[in-house]
Amino acid sequence: MKLRKIGSIILLSTVSVCASFIDIYAPAGEAKSCSTYIPSILKQAYIHYPSITASQKLVLSAKAQIEAAKWNYFPTPSIDFSQGTAGRRGETYRIDQPLWTGGKIDALNDMAYARGDEATYTLGESAYDLSQKVLNVLSSYIQADGEIKAFQKGKEDLETLAKMLNRRVGAGVSSESDEELIRSRIFQIEGDLLTAKRRYEMAKSQLELLTGKKMRCGVVFKKDVVLKHKMRYEQLEKQMLVTHPTLKKKRSQVEIAKAEKKNADAQIMPNISLRGEYQHGSLYTNDPVNNEAIAYVAVSFNPGAGLSSLSNMESAQYKVLQAQDDLRTSEQQLKDKLVQDYADYASAQSRLESVQHMIVSSQKVLESYKRLFLAGKRQWLDLVNASREVTMNHVTLASLRASLIVSAYRIALEAGKLHIDPKGRW
Repeated sequence: MKLRKIGSIILLSTVSVCASFIDIYAPAGEAKSCSTYIPSILKQAYIHYPSITASQKLVLSAKAQIEAAKWNYFPTPSIDFSQGTAGRRGETYRIDQPLWTGGKIDALNDMAYARGDEATYTLGESAYDLSQKVLNVLSSYIQADGEIKAFQKGKEDLETLAKMLNRRVGAGVSSESDEELIRSRIFQIEGDLLTAKRRYEMAKSQLELLTGKKMRCGVVFKKDVVLKHKMRYEQLEKQMLVTHPTLKKKRSQVEIAKAEKKNADAQIMPNISLRGEYQHGSLYTNDPVNNEAIAYVAVSFNPGAGLSSLSNMESAQYKVLQAQDDLRTSEQQLKDKLVQDYADYASAQSRLESVQHMIVSSQKVLESYKRLFLAGKRQWLDLVNASREVTMNHVTLASLRASLIVSAYRIALEAGKLHIDPKGRW
């Protein structure tokens, strides 16, 4: 009884020690001489990818439109030349200074600023979409890297078993059918390894296209702040609703619609301006010295054809309501996505320990089956199947590892914890 107790203690301690050797945050990739982090990859993609450059040009265009809108408050010069019969000719030099427009200039100014905000948030949205694309590729990259290592380890185990079997077949203890079984399993795992390598190379090539640089360094996670940060869903949702670039863009579109509504309402109001004119010559007289300089207040009113201004005002009001509905729709869609990503993250976290214990347990079963096989108490098929189970548990861990790392980054991205300013700084 005492011996059984000691044996169980030794077994449990061995399991815990083996579990600690399974490093979920081991580097991904082949390079050992240099390393990089996920934020560095995201930043490089931001600097290189053309969709970001296009959005940056849109921001510059919006800034120019804001400057143009400011000039609407300044005087507007104009020149008229007229040529009549009998050599009559008239020239008018005019300058208009708006005094009151019923809100038209203010509406145009508000619209320009709102479009500037929209362009800025479009840049943020482009960075967000690009980051999601990079994270999707990184998920495949990390998972394929883990699968390669799992299948390589599984192949080494099978080759070790094959050497042991060869000695037994040579001694006449085991049959040649067992040899055929181990050979077929080696062929099977070589096919799995080849598939994993192809997926790894594809993901690596995609990352190189997104970043414009060769992936020569391994991706490390040991000191990654994002992976160490504890995340609560309620807090993440609040941060997302405030910081998400898509929602900011939708809010700016609401402001654009409101500015358009303000402009439509102002169309039924008159324009009052201070006008200065200098006239030289005339179409109506032959007097060559018909010069006159005047200054006066001009009032103009142009409500449009029929009741079109009222229809435009109604249409603008519906556009405001539509923009507000689009904002609420985007909020719901982003909440749904955050729920899914957080569920993936929580599921990966909860399954991590159990999968690690599964690996340790299946490895111990394999070692036990080796001893029982040599003692004649287990079949060769049991031993080969136990080896396969160890390998597939490592493959499960590789998938879980990729899900845990990438879902943590997706959540941080959605909640605004990964922020890029217009100059490309994280």
